Amino acid sequence: MKIGRLRVVGGVLLLAVVLPGCSAESASPAAAAALKVSTPAFTEGAAIPKKYVCARQGGQDVSPPLDWSGVPESARELAIVVNDPDAPGGTYIHWIVTGIPVSETSVREGRAPGKVLPGSNGRAAYSGPCPPGGVHHYHFIVYALPSPIKPSGDAKAVHQQIKDAAITSGETVGTWGS
Repeated sequence: MKIGRLRVVGGVLLLAVVLPGCSAESASPAAAAALKVSTPAFTEGAAIPKKYVCARQGGQDVSPPLDWSGVPESARELAIVVNDPDAPGGTYIHWIVTGIPVSETSVREGRAPGKVLPGSNGRAAYSGPCPPGGVHHYHFIVYALPSPIKPSGDAKAVHQQIKDAAITSGETVGTWGS
């Protein structure tokens, strides 16, 4: 009986020594709290209004407004990436914006608060949802970066550079399709 108690006490002491190293205070920058991202245009997980989709599907191809909060003090720049991981050929990048000042807390409809880079279609512009079939999920992601990036490669490579450099990120997701 005493040996069983000793093992329990020893296990608890071991946890008391190991767990402090796993606390939030000692977490790496990449594990920082996520940004909160939202849009007044649609609710999380809901259908994206037609205005923000491609012209081929009756939309105006205009970017929706976005709001964010929780940018860490260590951030020096923000970036936005909009992607569709449900695309037939793999993740399709609809919009990449870099060079956003950390003082910004939103982007207005149809505006880019920084430098727009080419997406998967090769154009440096917002490209609204335009799935060939089925319902797709569109991730509107805001990244906090510790320094400006020097983008190189195609849209997927630039997105990976942004993800690799990010201190933290946050997103809101909308759907479109039938």
